[in-house]
Amino acid sequence: MKKIVLPAIAGLLLSLSFPNTFIPFVYIGGFFLIFYTIQKSRTLKEALLSVFIAGFSFSIFSFYWIIFAVTHYGDVNTAVAVLMFLVFASAFSAVQFVPFGAGMYYLRRYRYAFYLAPFIWVFLEVFREFFPFTGFPWNLVGYTLTYINPVAQIAYFGGIYIISFLAVFLAVSVYQFFMERGVLSTGVFLISLVIFTGIFIWGKHRINSYTDTGTPKNVAVIQGNITEDIKMDESSRLDIINKYLFLMKKAAEYDVDLIVLPESAIPIYPLYKPAGVYSVYFFENLRDIKKPIISGFDNVFYKNDRIFLYNSVFLIDPSGKPVDYYSKIKLVPFGEYVPFPFDFLRKLFPYLEGYDFYFGEEKKILRYDGFKVVPLVCFEAIFPVFVADFSRKGNLLVNLTNDAWFGKTSAPFQHFEMARVRAIENNMYLVRAANTGISAVINPVGVPVSTINLFEEGIILDRVYLRTEGSFWNRHYLLTGIIFTGSFAGLLLIIIKTRNRRSRP
Repeated sequence: MKKIVLPAIAGLLLSLSFPNTFIPFVYIGGFFLIFYTIQKSRTLKEALLSVFIAGFSFSIFSFYWIIFAVTHYGDVNTAVAVLMFLVFASAFSAVQFVPFGAGMYYLRRYRYAFYLAPFIWVFLEVFREFFPFTGFPWNLVGYTLTYINPVAQIAYFGGIYIISFLAVFLAVSVYQFFMERGVLSTGVFLISLVIFTGIFIWGKHRINSYTDTGTPKNVAVIQGNITEDIKMDESSRLDIINKYLFLMKKAAEYDVDLIVLPESAIPIYPLYKPAGVYSVYFFENLRDIKKPIISGFDNVFYKNDRIFLYNSVFLIDPSGKPVDYYSKIKLVPFGEYVPFPFDFLRKLFPYLEGYDFYFGEEKKILRYDGFKVVPLVCFEAIFPVFVADFSRKGNLLVNLTNDAWFGKTSAPFQHFEMARVRAIENNMYLVRAANTGISAVINPVGVPVSTINLFEEGIILDRVYLRTEGSFWNRHYLLTGIIFTGSFAGLLLIIIKTRNRRSRP
């Protein structure tokens, strides 16, 4: 039972340090148990089973909201949804936890091998940004520390991945200290405390000394608070359009330079010809607002006798004319498209029937009157490297999302925290428009200067500053990766050489 219960508790402890519980440092206990079970395992099979259970447990407690989404809005039977979720939890553990366990099991014969754990864990997190399918870097372990905003500031240099490294390094230093009580382990433990304290002090200074620079612009963020039940009801289309028109007209009464609406906010197709009655109605009424608008749309149109469907962000000028758009590149697998070779699932799950969204082809900056908007649709905001590369030519991050799918679970809080860290990573303001929340204006040091909470209707009126200098991370993320890999290789070589010298008679 110990081989099952301890890893299961480890997964639970890891999950409790993520939003929206954010219990400080309890994740260290989770890693402690993982390291312990790996070190005490007699066979590789035993070690892999333990870490698989830990990853499975972590997935259950961290991603339980998937069941809510597919049962409430995907019309999936609860039993089937649970089965789907168990497959997902197994796959997640197999991608992140099992390879980590295998690596640590083979390296454990070297005395100081556990100090390689932060490198191996982060390598696997980076891998998750690109695989499987379009990637799934949700709940990277660095987010267990980002609620301590001064510590989160080091994302300016190495993205969330450097915080993940710090988190695992702290866990390793604690584990080695309690298990060995040697000179080296004590020294590393003390060094880890000094490093953490130093980062905290520096980060605190960075936040306190921050001043806004760049071109000031006034923005209005609209949170319509339209539940998914209403959005999916065809008879509610006019009501939705009228609600957003009302809120936009109210925002336009103020001196705003840009109005931002959520993902798929308006239930019309701007490029579809001939234009439908709702589309004509919306754009005719939009002329009265006379402000530039950024909004999400389900973008459907015909081309060469084929129908195309994109999840797009449109820039609309003050005359009410769409002038440019960006289409989402990082689509949600099994949410917005069915990856090959899983087409057979369409017959099993009603919500997968119908058209798949097409992938956007270009990281397109939306430009208007000094704005160089980096449009991030929904969970595109959780991809550190993707956003870093995208933001190089921009001066404002804008995240449009619809988290109504997740209800009042932990998912909207997790999603918000990941988006917030992108502001720090790229040293830019981030404007977030979420259909049912959490909407916010976040400054470049990750402070939400204005927010609208979950399931509230409202308008944010605030000022942002358009910044082009970027950060070390978004300018040099490839160099950061090379330095990280080189450090791992060097430390691995030292550890192996040390073992070899000790092994000689």
